[in-house]
Amino acid sequence: MLLENFYKAFFVWLESRLSDKNWLWKVTLTSIALSLFLAFPPYTLLIDHFRENGVKLDAWVFIQNQAQDLLHPRDMDYDVRRENMIFRWTLPLLSFLTHHNVLLILLIQAALGVLFIKKIGDYLYSLCGDRSLTALFVLSLANTFVCVWTFADIHGYGDGYAYFFLLLALLSRNPALIFSSLQLAFFTDERAVVAGGYLLLWWMVTKAYEKNDFTFPSLLKSVFSGESLIVWIAWIAYFGVRFYVQDAYFPNHSYSTIGTPVLFANDHRNGLGSSIWGTFEGTWLIIFAAALVLWLSKHYWLLVALVIGFAVLVATGIYVHDLDRALAYGFPFILISAFILLKTTSFQANRLLFFFMAVICVSHLQVFYMGYNKILWLEPLPVKVLMYMDTLLHWNFFN
Repeated sequence: MLLENFYKAFFVWLESRLSDKNWLWKVTLTSIALSLFLAFPPYTLLIDHFRENGVKLDAWVFIQNQAQDLLHPRDMDYDVRRENMIFRWTLPLLSFLTHHNVLLILLIQAALGVLFIKKIGDYLYSLCGDRSLTALFVLSLANTFVCVWTFADIHGYGDGYAYFFLLLALLSRNPALIFSSLQLAFFTDERAVVAGGYLLLWWMVTKAYEKNDFTFPSLLKSVFSGESLIVWIAWIAYFGVRFYVQDAYFPNHSYSTIGTPVLFANDHRNGLGSSIWGTFEGTWLIIFAAALVLWLSKHYWLLVALVIGFAVLVATGIYVHDLDRALAYGFPFILISAFILLKTTSFQANRLLFFFMAVICVSHLQVFYMGYNKILWLEPLPVKVLMYMDTLLHWNFFN
């Protein structure tokens, strides 16, 4: 009875904290603050980048070169894999508009990270109408890689921009907004181009439940109609521009990471399993629960489509070194799972699932894989302070 009493008391306490009109903003900001406390970003690298004689973050150097001459950037081979960035134009555009104010670009990225969580909370509350379920979902997502990385990415990759614009397209019904958001996401990183397919799955699922039609012809039709049609148009526009620019300005361009699944190599393979778990953490509970719901409901075609989509997510991820970044573009699968559960499962069952999802996501250490068997841990703020004192006082415990 002790655990049951604690469980009931927790929700009484939680609901008492969600009674005012600004409850969702408080949940959003508190969840993000907690996630940053438990996984404090490596801002010391950014400080070093700003020092005159400090170690420069090479992506920002190349972005500045792109902003100066997008079609003839200098130092394309600077450091590692800069040739992968020549069609990533969102950050160079921001660099041009802000006169290469890196700090301002990162502050905008952080603001979009806050809005990312808030918009998800708004949508989830519109589905379930329950503040405690929404709070638990927001708390969970804020403590997973897709949120933490938006604040921890000070390197110049811009994934936080891509995540936000993909979400904006996913939740919108305005064709112009969907198209423009997708273009901004696509030109931030090629992973977003693949993620456009996950938006097709999102609309496939939501429309199937709206129409209560799970037949194969209906599911197939939803992939080529309505909002899904905008994704196809966005793909055509993106690849049209990309192929033209490559043919006219980069005819001999090639990618160093194309052709071999780098994570199958001995120098990389050890991070594969941890990334597949660590990117989603506790949200695996609702992903598996939603899959089980589809199976028990005999919505086999929908389940097959989602399994294939997730296989594409993993299959494309293994071609890059930083697998967690690639897998985080699969955040629509988390939203799809929550949608299915809220549409089909009882309030009490969802409350239990969301409670344990939040416990796992908050308590799970934020570690991610950056290739070459290098697992990085974003240490909690107290550990960061201790590391700073160690350096300052020459204790050498962390050396």
